[in-house]
Amino acid sequence: MLAIEAQNVSKTYKGIHVPALDRISLQVEQGQIFTLLGRNGAGKTTFVRLCATQLLPSSGSLKVFEYDVKNCAKKIRELISIVPQEGRPLRALTPWDHVYNWLKIRGDSRHEARIKTENILQKLELFNVKDKPAMNLSGGMKQKILVAMAMAVNTELMFLDEPTIGLDPVSRRQVWNLIQELKKRGTTILLTTHYMDEAEILSDKIFIIENGRGIKEGTVSDLRNTIPQNIRVDLSKKNFDVELFKSYGTIIETGTNILRLFTFKSYVTEISELAIKKDISFNISPITLDDVFVYLVQKKIKNDEKFV
Repeated sequence: MLAIEAQNVSKTYKGIHVPALDRISLQVEQGQIFTLLGRNGAGKTTFVRLCATQLLPSSGSLKVFEYDVKNCAKKIRELISIVPQEGRPLRALTPWDHVYNWLKIRGDSRHEARIKTENILQKLELFNVKDKPAMNLSGGMKQKILVAMAMAVNTELMFLDEPTIGLDPVSRRQVWNLIQELKKRGTTILLTTHYMDEAEILSDKIFIIENGRGIKEGTVSDLRNTIPQNIRVDLSKKNFDVELFKSYGTIIETGTNILRLFTFKSYVTEISELAIKKDISFNISPITLDDVFVYLVQKKIKNDEKFV
């Protein structure tokens, strides 16, 4: 049984002619950490909300554990938990109040709720502020309250919509550890994130969305192989001459004063000598998931422009 099965799923919001999602098809296997990557407005949160039965698709078929989201919303909600992207804890309630009461609402006994609440607050370093109102806590702690609420519940499927946004590096890794613990217990996780290192470390499968359409799916290794070259050279635009470097590989605009050249190891010495000769600052590194994302999105944008 698949945890999520989407076939040609589209969503168009009322009053907006451009679809937020356009014929998305994907499958999430049970026990996977499946990550959606995309720019702001690409459609990631819309897909999460459809799966979580907060929205209805405009067309296509979407099932969660073989339950149709249109007809079986109540049953699906019993099997899932969610960290929403735009969620906020209630100002006057404490971290303990949020988690404990949420567990009680989900059906846990008082004893079970106390044990689970203490456990998750300890793991997220919220226990020492468990009795402070949320309005007196930092933005990062407020975000961790939402994470704690979702992760304290024993569900088969968890939606984490940018769960580590606004967290410091230590807190991010605490959440990563919890995500990996959940996976070991058999929980299926649908993750959205803007952090490429997060996606690279956690994901079993990645699905890249641009303007509501899926443009690439695969493991981290699969996606790296999308770029035919194996080396990245970042070159300063100062004194840069495209004609001198374009024969060495693919040049990508980064939106900064740096141009990115994807090339092969065999060209590195020659490129370095040429950059030094032309007084161009440069940096050499292996290709990362971030590079793949930029490469695919820019390729999609250029292809779309051809048909405008």
